[in-house]
Amino acid sequence: MAYLFGDSTPADLNIDYIEFLRDALDFSVLVLAADERMRQSAARGVEVGKQSDAEVARLEALGAAQAHAIEAFDIGPAEGATALCAQLLLRGAVETLRGAIERVRAAAATDVGKIEEESRRDRERCVDALSVFLKRHDLPQMWSELRLQQQSGVSYATRLYVKALEGLAAVIELEIPPGHLLSSIARVEKLVERLEVHAPESGGWLRKEVKLRAQRLDKEFITALVSGAQETLIHLRAAADGTGVGFDLIIRNNQRVKLSRIGEAGDLPPFDLDDTDSAKVREFRDKLLAATASLKQHRRSIVEAMLGDKPLKDQRDPKVIVERLVAVMAPVVREIAKRSLGQTELVLKRQTGDGRREEIFVSRKDLQQKLRPLSAAGRAVFKPLDLGELPPEEAAPVKLDKPVAAKADDRKNGDKAAADKAAADKASTEKTADKMVLDKAAADKAAADKAAADKLAADKQKRAEKSLFAEALAADKPAGNKPTIPAPPQRKDEVVRLDDSIERLIVSEDTARKPS
Repeated sequence: MAYLFGDSTPADLNIDYIEFLRDALDFSVLVLAADERMRQSAARGVEVGKQSDAEVARLEALGAAQAHAIEAFDIGPAEGATALCAQLLLRGAVETLRGAIERVRAAAATDVGKIEEESRRDRERCVDALSVFLKRHDLPQMWSELRLQQQSGVSYATRLYVKALEGLAAVIELEIPPGHLLSSIARVEKLVERLEVHAPESGGWLRKEVKLRAQRLDKEFITALVSGAQETLIHLRAAADGTGVGFDLIIRNNQRVKLSRIGEAGDLPPFDLDDTDSAKVREFRDKLLAATASLKQHRRSIVEAMLGDKPLKDQRDPKVIVERLVAVMAPVVREIAKRSLGQTELVLKRQTGDGRREEIFVSRKDLQQKLRPLSAAGRAVFKPLDLGELPPEEAAPVKLDKPVAAKADDRKNGDKAAADKAAADKASTEKTADKMVLDKAAADKAAADKAAADKLAADKQKRAEKSLFAEALAADKPAGNKPTIPAPPQRKDEVVRLDDSIERLIVSEDTARKPS
């Protein structure tokens, strides 16, 4: 896919360099952060050693001072009690000091062990970070070699060997997806229907002679493949597990194909195929490499990583990887920045066909933010990229809609409005409280009035009944006889209310006295 710079000029790039740059910075920050921690751990280890040595020196000086004091003291005869006590003191002091020194050194060894364990984990983090990065991207100017080897005659083990950055080497395990042409051990005929070449072969009953004979290769199993930039090696065998007779093919650019017959007594030396047969083998090679090309994208994990002559997991200066990566990326990143139309972004364009282009961009600020976890020394490693200075830590954004003077007036007006609102809220609260007091007083007065009315009505009824009863006695009392108390009248079901008049009550009483 063709890429263009931001100004639409052609770019000599075959990958999305913006995406590569993002992931490269993430990888680099992880490695540099681990490198900084390892340097701090190393400094702590040195300090622990110094403190331990100083403590041991003080203990030894204490023992020497005690021994000198005892030796300078007049302990009397050697058989005396003082001399024996001095010997016991010296012996005990030596044992006490020896134990104290051993404890100091053991504590220091424990602390140093913890520091070493932290550093070991940081080195493993560097390997993990490289594994994640290499699963998605090739390193700049990377040399690679794909190797395919049959396993027990059933399947292939596939690995990608890579070298880059002046000494970084890695072995990446690849995965063959189900349904792939090479998901099981394949014969040559899976790729080319018929492959026949002419090669020397020894034969004859009485006298062995070497003659050129036609050799059918299409029935052979592909048991191994090593594919590099300049050379391809292919092993073909009669059995899927790599046993039996077969052929080794060595295909180099611009040279005839070399064929070696394997597995027979008196193996013949490599033989150069003629141009016609070499072309047939190259056609087979090209189809095989086309089938394996997609496997490079199915990367599983790093099997091994080396930096120089040392495994990366034992490397105590992984910072050098980032420095070399930045040095390789810097010219490309600066060129992208130079040809981007804006100063705040890096821009590439991708031609998608049909007269269309897709723009890919990243802001400088986003790239700078990726470097924030690092110290100033760590961020300085990226200076060749010219990403700009890291902005200071930003607080929560505040939107300024007005000038400062207007903002000050608004603040005063706001303060006054807040004070007025507080006063209004206070007045409302007081008014509500007063209303509650008034409502309670009104309720208490209504209750008192009702109670007084009920008491007045009760007293009135009592007085009415007393008056009616007295009148009834006066009317029924015979002359010269003792007054008799008449039987209580038989009341009807007529309802008598407290507000009825005296006259109605009397009528009711008279009616009740009449004989039936």
